[in-house]
Amino acid sequence: MRKGLQHCGAICAAVTVFFAVTGTAFAFGLSDEDYDYLKTQHVERSDAPMLDLSPRERARVHSLINDPQTANDPTARDKNVKDALDLFLAHQLWEKAHPGELWDAPR
Repeated sequence: MRKGLQHCGAICAAVTVFFAVTGTAFAFGLSDEDYDYLKTQHVERSDAPMLDLSPRERARVHSLINDPQTANDPTARDKNVKDALDLFLAHQLWEKAHPGELWDAPR
């Protein structure tokens, strides 16, 4: 009986870990509120750099927009987001100029 309970507990733990990991894997990206903020900064969803952002870059932009340290300083938040988007665009341009290479792993 005890062995069956341990087995059930192990299965429950594995399922919990699976959903925790896969749930956060889909948590990347930008929310509608993030896009609303970007629109106020004259960055549209359909802008080419926004379409080419990786999931990691989208998560970074999301965290910068929602950074509690800049919540009371919109100028700092705007600068941080703009700097990040400029950096991501520079990476995209470099990769287009160097087909088959990645900016962080050149040949």
